[in-house]
Amino acid sequence: MAGPYPGGMSSAGAVDPLLLRAWQEVSEGIIVLDAEEWRVLHVNAAGAAVYGLVPDDLVGKLLSDVFPAAVGSDFHTQLRRTRAEGGLVTWTGPVAGTDRWIAVRAQRVDGQVLCSFRDVTAEHHLELERDELTRSLHRSLDHTTRLLRLSEALTATRTVTDVARAAVEAAREGFGAAYAALSVVDHERQLLRTPFTGDYAPGAQEEWQDLPLDGPGPGTLALREGRPRFDDATSLRTGFPELAHRWETAHVRYLATVPLVAAGRNVGLLTMVWHEDLELSENQRATLRSLASYTTQALQRALLLAERTTAARTLQTSMLTTDLPQVGDLELVARYVPAHAGDQVGGDWYDGILLPDGTTLLVIGDVTGHDITAAAEMGQLRIALRALAVDRDDPPAELLDRLEAVVSSLRADAILASCLVARVEQNLQARAEGVRTVRWANAGHPPPVLVLADGTARVLAAPPDLLLGVGTGRRTDHVVDVPAGATLLLYTDGLVERRDDDLDSGIERLRAKASGLASGDLAAGLDELLAQAGGAAGDDVALLAVRFHAQG
Repeated sequence: MAGPYPGGMSSAGAVDPLLLRAWQEVSEGIIVLDAEEWRVLHVNAAGAAVYGLVPDDLVGKLLSDVFPAAVGSDFHTQLRRTRAEGGLVTWTGPVAGTDRWIAVRAQRVDGQVLCSFRDVTAEHHLELERDELTRSLHRSLDHTTRLLRLSEALTATRTVTDVARAAVEAAREGFGAAYAALSVVDHERQLLRTPFTGDYAPGAQEEWQDLPLDGPGPGTLALREGRPRFDDATSLRTGFPELAHRWETAHVRYLATVPLVAAGRNVGLLTMVWHEDLELSENQRATLRSLASYTTQALQRALLLAERTTAARTLQTSMLTTDLPQVGDLELVARYVPAHAGDQVGGDWYDGILLPDGTTLLVIGDVTGHDITAAAEMGQLRIALRALAVDRDDPPAELLDRLEAVVSSLRADAILASCLVARVEQNLQARAEGVRTVRWANAGHPPPVLVLADGTARVLAAPPDLLLGVGTGRRTDHVVDVPAGATLLLYTDGLVERRDDDLDSGIERLRAKASGLASGDLAAGLDELLAQAGGAAGDDVALLAVRFHAQG
């Protein structure tokens, strides 16, 4: 609606019959009000319908009588503005007393105010949904960014104190905890030791410094139970009355205690304290578990680095996934064989990840180099890949491309690594046929070998994409159907490389020997395969095998 309406309305509010007829036909609501008393002079059917009425219910009545909820509302305020300003006034807002939203165009014409409006409730809800989706995406991005920053900070640590400082900082910045602590389990002395606590309340540090593992308290209980605890002030005081002085000294109103468990063994405890009453949401608890998972790996690495000559080798072994997911009818078995003694380590790794949607993700890779730097870089890649994999449901090629972006941001100098990522997939039709699909992408890694139940073995050859760290080009997905009884073998180049032969010949030798994986115990088959290879190349070897058992 725009401009005055001479000839359409008289000073007494009479409206040209033709204009009235036109107003009745339009889909927008039309209402004419006396500018002094806000008496309804005219309203069309669409306008009355906003309140579930008909025009005869409104004409000649005061706005305050027929729409009492409008008095004092934004609608009322905007009408007064229209009367005062005289020009075209527009606004969008709720209809007082209803759950609807309208977009209004109003203008004073002589002694009347003419309003046209349309129902924008659906648009408003869509806008709210869009805003919530945007906020959700921002939260997801923030969550991923914080986890990646944490993984980078933790993989750069070398001592237990370094790990504790990084974890405490993450707890305070990411969760708003008043203070936090990382404790280490001393199995020999049966103590929970806290080397770094951050800023405790005066006198509180002595209360938490060294605690007996069999003593009372939510932290030691969480370790014994093997699960996180979230206690408010009431549960702390009723559940652990003998420690009331501890809660008072530290001003504890809410406490989170999360065990740090590596390979089924308690290595530490992450504790967070808040001074106010609260309840962590499920999303916050999931993030806290991720923090604990990353902290566990970093803490274990630091503890192992503290050992003498075998520390570096044990470090790399600890980074490998020892508890591979055994999902449905998939049997996962891995082997890692170091080639060097002392404190030399390599960058070979494997991983099996159960994604949130139940899909199994297989990973094998090899960082260039044979030193502690290579192991640290491997840890960075493994943690980053895990974080990226669970954050978004990407095909392997896109996952490697995203990992490439992380690699380029981790260090000033390049990290070079080969990596193969594979997903085990199955739709309903394939399940009925007893066939599963493996979708994989290869960043410069040796190709997988597929062994059928009858012993037939073939190399899943495909042009490999560039190594991680090169930073150019995009990677490609490849797909193969895998029948029941087959075994898929992923490996690093230490299994097939020989000083006196080329890589292709080594892969062909592996294909010929891999038929032994067709039946029998899969773990024993991998051991036999390693024994036949003999480690001739003097390099680390990582193997990850998956047997596709028949589905029930």
